[in-house]
Amino acid sequence: MLTGERRGVLCLRLLKRLLEEGLLITREEASGYEECLRLLSEGGGAVELGGRVKVLPEGFLMLLKQAVESGISLETVFKAVNWRGFERIIAEVFRAKGFRVLEHFRFSIKGVAREIDVLVETPRMLLSIDCKQWIRRNYNVSSASRLQLERSRLLSSYLSEKESVRKAVYPVVVTFLDSEARILNGCLILPVWKIGEFSENPEVVKSVLNPVS
Repeated sequence: MLTGERRGVLCLRLLKRLLEEGLLITREEASGYEECLRLLSEGGGAVELGGRVKVLPEGFLMLLKQAVESGISLETVFKAVNWRGFERIIAEVFRAKGFRVLEHFRFSIKGVAREIDVLVETPRMLLSIDCKQWIRRNYNVSSASRLQLERSRLLSSYLSEKESVRKAVYPVVVTFLDSEARILNGCLILPVWKIGEFSENPEVVKSVLNPVS
């Protein structure tokens, strides 16, 4: 049985492979990740599918957490996953719950180009998500929340004027480094570890946060 950092390294290797090559793993390939896949299966993060193993989006978060908690440095984790992989993890968790998700949503308003990392549409609202893959030395959530609030305001204006979309927009910043969800500068700060739970009922945000105006 692998323990500590060795298990974390293997989980990180599996996560990188899933992001680059897809969610299905053959039985032959699975033998190289046996302990990680066992952990996923026991936690509901992977299922058997036609002789192969399918890792669910929740499994991405489990692998990520296992790697970080094993003692692997955040710099090593970020290098393996990279910013695009981090954003995809967030997007896939919401897709798995049946929500419409757009990644890298670009729009232009007042002649200035803007981009939302992950845009999630629920039946009654939109989540405008900024994914921050920070390490401690450049951690500035206060500035990030203010910028995301402004981007989300511009997004709301753009959608109502150009796309005739009238749904309320709620700004969110997802980070590695925060341990608890909180409200800051009119924005929901959400630890990546809470994404799975939040995706079960994202409209709960309406009880703690006002939409942009």
